[in-house]
Amino acid sequence: MRTREDVLEWLSSLLAFGVKPGLERMQAMLLELQIDPDAIPTIHVAGTNGKGSTVAFLREMGIAEGLRIGTFTSPYIIQFEERIMLNGVPIAEDDLVAAAIAVQAAIQHIDPALGTVTEFEALTGLAFYYFDQIRPDFVIYEVGLGGLYDSTNVFKKPVAAIITSIGHDHQAILGDTLQEIALQKFGIIKQGTPVIAGKLQEELTVPLMAYCGDRNATLKWSQEAIIRYRLKETGTWATYDGIPETRLGLEGHHQVHNAANAVICARRLGWSKAAIRKGLREAKHPGRFEIISRKPRIILDGAHNPEGITALVERLKEESKPVTLLCSILRDKDRTAMLTQLRSITPDIYETTFDFPRARTIGELQQEGANVTTVESFFGHLSVDRTYVVTGSLYFISEVRKFYKKRK
Repeated sequence: MRTREDVLEWLSSLLAFGVKPGLERMQAMLLELQIDPDAIPTIHVAGTNGKGSTVAFLREMGIAEGLRIGTFTSPYIIQFEERIMLNGVPIAEDDLVAAAIAVQAAIQHIDPALGTVTEFEALTGLAFYYFDQIRPDFVIYEVGLGGLYDSTNVFKKPVAAIITSIGHDHQAILGDTLQEIALQKFGIIKQGTPVIAGKLQEELTVPLMAYCGDRNATLKWSQEAIIRYRLKETGTWATYDGIPETRLGLEGHHQVHNAANAVICARRLGWSKAAIRKGLREAKHPGRFEIISRKPRIILDGAHNPEGITALVERLKEESKPVTLLCSILRDKDRTAMLTQLRSITPDIYETTFDFPRARTIGELQQEGANVTTVESFFGHLSVDRTYVVTGSLYFISEVRKFYKKRK
């Protein structure tokens, strides 16, 4: 492999092996690479929604503290390399290629009886190799799917585990009930781990407390740090315990809670109030209520499950202009529940498809009675008197973002 394209082609070739729960292949890979996952202080983040935003707030706080912060997140919105970053800068091509060569060689020595390494396992291996080479002060790993059997879950002693939220998503793999899904997320909590939990459903609070108690893991609820907040069309302001009112870099009431996760974690790590406040202001996360145009007002939001749509709807209530929506909801998501909520904001909802294996086709949408359009047609009829929101899937808004930038 010599270029990023070679790396992406190799990773893509592994997609055929799908999702395989279990840590045996990951542990074998790290053993071949001679990497100790606990050698660098690690913060592990799981949850249905809010993981990426929590990581963004925490990263900026760490940078403001003068630290070198590595992050591993998914999916990407702008470029593949943003999945593996140091202080918000994506991995360089030379480093990506070097990591891929090392990981590919390690995979060839793994016992075939363990099964073929998946695309996400290989990608996780790239992150571990890169961070092992550059040795940042902290690495923040975002769980890919679930937690217990996720390929990132190889740490024995993370410095903190954050559970951002629990909701209905990926039920085919994680389970149908909130309790089943929650147990998968709780799987990142290890013996003696400091745990920070976001706003969870009431029926999950006792199970989490019991799970932590069994592992002698201290638990802090991040919402206890929230003093007050206010939402306006122009932004979101929040006051936290010991932190004066600050305009958040990310908008919406859900971001107040995501930021609180980061505030509690940063405090536990001994970071300064000044760094925490700067991180709250500076956090940026593409595709999370991202305003890509002001005249007309165009917003991209990656809400892709009912809980994510709930948060988006709450924020859209602050919009002063009528809202028009463009959605592409993947085939394995609860389209009915998501659209029901969106209709509480506006009747002007258009649906479309895009080039993605799980995307609903135009034919399927027409059969379901959708108001179908194309991305090109949608962006060809804009008015400064309305607010336009694109949502339904992180993968979809990534494609729309590219389309809009080229169009400009």
